[in-house]
Amino acid sequence: MFYDARGVHVPSTPHPALTSVTKRISMASLKRKADNTTTSTSKKPKANASITSFFKQPAAASAESKALGATGTQTSPLSSSTNADPPIAAPKFDKGKWLEKLTEEQKELLTLEIDTLHESWLAQLKDEILSKEFLELKRFLKKEKEGGKTFYPPLEDVYSW
Repeated sequence: MFYDARGVHVPSTPHPALTSVTKRISMASLKRKADNTTTSTSKKPKANASITSFFKQPAAASAESKALGATGTQTSPLSSSTNADPPIAAPKFDKGKWLEKLTEEQKELLTLEIDTLHESWLAQLKDEILSKEFLELKRFLKKEKEGGKTFYPPLEDVYSW
């Protein structure tokens, strides 16, 4: 005979409902373990890829959509136009011209971004890093650095994706 801490008799065989719950829980944990396996076919990121390369169409799909668009029967899924006009290329970002427009304070505050961000990222983020909020954050970080605070990650690793 078994008794619990309150002195109540506990049967030696578990209740049938508890047995089925225990079986379901153990089966569910086995299923989860099998689902957690990773496959070797997972897509690996390209080293040193630019931000704009992430948004480009795959080469095979791009060639196929160009061929269909030229006949006028079907256009590219990314195109909102029904004619076969080629897409307009985005203007090339000129880092030098952009730097000429910055004030001396902006150049000083954004030294890390200017020196470490690739031009493809800088072209996409230029408006954001010149925003009032971002510049306020950079001023705060500058003041903290001058006060001897330690930064993590180290500044050279901030934009090291």
